[in-house]
Amino acid sequence: MQNNKEAVRLLILETSQNDAEDLVNLLRNAGRATQAQMIETAKQLPDLLNTKTWDLCLAHTQCNDPNAFEVQSQIKSLEQDIPLILLTSTSDPQLLTEALESGMKDAVSTEEKDRLKLVVLRELDNLQHRRARRKAEIRLREAEKRCQLLLDSSRDAIAYVHDGMHIYANNTYIELFGYADFEDLECMPLMDMVVTDEQEKFKTFLKSYSDGKTDIDEFSFMGARDDNSKFAAKMQFSPARYDGESCTQIIIRTGGDSSQTADTDSQDIITGLQNQSSFKNYVDKAVEKAAQSKETIRVLYIQLDEFVPIKNRIGASATNLILVDIARVLQQVVVAPNMLARIADYSFAALIFGLDTAATQQLGEKICKAVAANRSEVSGESIKITVSVGISNINESTHDSSEIINKALEAAAFIKTNTGKGNAVQLHSTQEQGEAHDQQIMQMLDDAIQNELFKLVFQPIVSLRGDSGEHYEILLRMVGESGEDISPAQFLQTASNQGLSKKIDRWVIEQSIRKLGEHLSKGHKTHLFINLTRETILDTTLLPWVSQLLNDARLPGDSVIFQISETDATAHLKDAKEFIKGANELQCKTAITHFGRALNPFNTLKHLPASYVKIDGSFVTELGKNEETKEELKTLVSSLHTQGILTVAPLVDSASLLPTLWQAGINYIQGYYIQQPSIAMDYDFSTEDDDE
Repeated sequence: MQNNKEAVRLLILETSQNDAEDLVNLLRNAGRATQAQMIETAKQLPDLLNTKTWDLCLAHTQCNDPNAFEVQSQIKSLEQDIPLILLTSTSDPQLLTEALESGMKDAVSTEEKDRLKLVVLRELDNLQHRRARRKAEIRLREAEKRCQLLLDSSRDAIAYVHDGMHIYANNTYIELFGYADFEDLECMPLMDMVVTDEQEKFKTFLKSYSDGKTDIDEFSFMGARDDNSKFAAKMQFSPARYDGESCTQIIIRTGGDSSQTADTDSQDIITGLQNQSSFKNYVDKAVEKAAQSKETIRVLYIQLDEFVPIKNRIGASATNLILVDIARVLQQVVVAPNMLARIADYSFAALIFGLDTAATQQLGEKICKAVAANRSEVSGESIKITVSVGISNINESTHDSSEIINKALEAAAFIKTNTGKGNAVQLHSTQEQGEAHDQQIMQMLDDAIQNELFKLVFQPIVSLRGDSGEHYEILLRMVGESGEDISPAQFLQTASNQGLSKKIDRWVIEQSIRKLGEHLSKGHKTHLFINLTRETILDTTLLPWVSQLLNDARLPGDSVIFQISETDATAHLKDAKEFIKGANELQCKTAITHFGRALNPFNTLKHLPASYVKIDGSFVTELGKNEETKEELKTLVSSLHTQGILTVAPLVDSASLLPTLWQAGINYIQGYYIQQPSIAMDYDFSTEDDDE
């Protein structure tokens, strides 16, 4: 998947800069930071393609110097992997056909904004997968070379077998069986390595192993050498690939005790089941197996209902006794070849083989009934527990264990959202669970607004230039059912869709001013950065209300700095201009955030007399990757300083970034290197002043 924190490097062929800005905003509104550049002339194009790496090109049919097909031809001639999407004024099937024939990825009318967004995100995702595949292929070739060297020099006897025949054996294996070289073994049946008396038993084992009807991957036997002598040994089997061909790897160990020793690293110490790490390894193997076969494999996520209140009442030790009881009950229902594990504090999981959807749901219902019928006698109480069972399917499109386990978890969580209690089974459905998630967020928002289940946290913004004064950014968190913090990324979009953003912003502003007043009364000189959503900027009644709050709290206006994102400012330039003008009349200051990734950011800024600019976080995250970003940042900061604007660099998580940010002229820094967000304004700014 495309990393959403990385800026999308976008080439645009458009007739006007305003139309190009609309395309940039389209990506930003989809949650993608964007670094864009327009193609202005055909002469400029080769230099653009040769000197920078691009992720996407959007080209309109109305442009002529160059036209979209000439851009595609240049990309193709340079053998660059830059997906190009053709922008049209109207839908034209013939034009779409011509675009696809030329190598373009799609043709979309500029009127179809939603479709264009989906096509862009699809192509960025596909590009990321292609890049990941190319890197993986390189790593695979390197790994294969290393593995071959290790195989050839290994002291273990190792062979690869396909359809029962040897296709590779290392020197140790060849010598163990008394042969001169691999030519004597090549295409020899593996069966011939076992003494005649045990061949029928070995044949039965191989059939069960090949058909996936057993989890046992070891076979103890008497080996037969070329000179008819014998030796006791154990074969260990595992699926593998050799020279691009699916096969079985065999490792032979001789002598010693062949009995298995329990691997405590794979066990949960409380229940004795497999632990989370071990379970994920088994699921990863199942994912690989599903990619190569049609076998039905499923994951069950077994979540204990309402367990936190029970733990709080009886304590951790007694809770562990209940978990042991539940594990025992589950082991009676989930039997071999299926596998059971404890993968979280109050959750179990099972890997289920060979059952269709109906049979798997029946198994889930059997689990629910068995657990509900159990009574755990602890601390003088008879405690009854129920479980919610989520089911997800492993198939050829599954990427990894985390993905499939999370889907089963979502299905289990959906049960409580949908029924209000639990003790049921749910098959994962992306659409159904997605709608349930939105419904759950809406319910949480309603509860948070009615019961004030929001809280503010503060992250310091520290001067690199020895400036006096304290600065914090106010960050919002919603408190979940179990007391956990929920970040705005999980609920703000839903709040905006439901028209709740203004109400939440007003709560933040009111609480911020109250807390700031308390803090200033202790002798601090503190300024708060407060984020505003698009809906609040458009609210003409906001500033009179803020004025009254400041007067009532007897706070100076310049102690508050309102933050507006560059995307919102660009999309609503007139309203943003009026808002900043009104804020300045109250002596409040303003800041433009996520700045610098628009096609012409200073074109927007010249209409907005902001006091601060917080540069886009992608500048900081990309600093260590290339020199180009460093020079771009220096130029940007220098231009801002000539306008008397102070600059803030966010996402500073390492001391190694400080020299570059200092040299670029950044005024303030913010990030986890300084301090994580805290519930109190408790950062010691005097330390920073002393260091200067």
